[in-house]
Amino acid sequence: MITVHDGQCGTCTYFGADHSDEPKLVQIRITHKAEPDLVEPCGHPEHRPLDLQVTPVSGCAGYTPAKVA
Repeated sequence: MITVHDGQCGTCTYFGADHSDEPKLVQIRITHKAEPDLVEPCGHPEHRPLDLQVTPVSGCAGYTPAKVA
């Protein structure tokens, strides 16, 4: 497992945006731990046309913190 910090994709609202309520993504936001080989699409509106695939520890200037229910 790897540690995901605030400001990295795993805690961003756009990480796996098409299925952000999936349990594994919710767990990353709660525990800040992720599998090292996990890759998800970036749903940021400006990046969506690029079809970016990112890891939980990736990051960009468009980071928006995900709400944890």
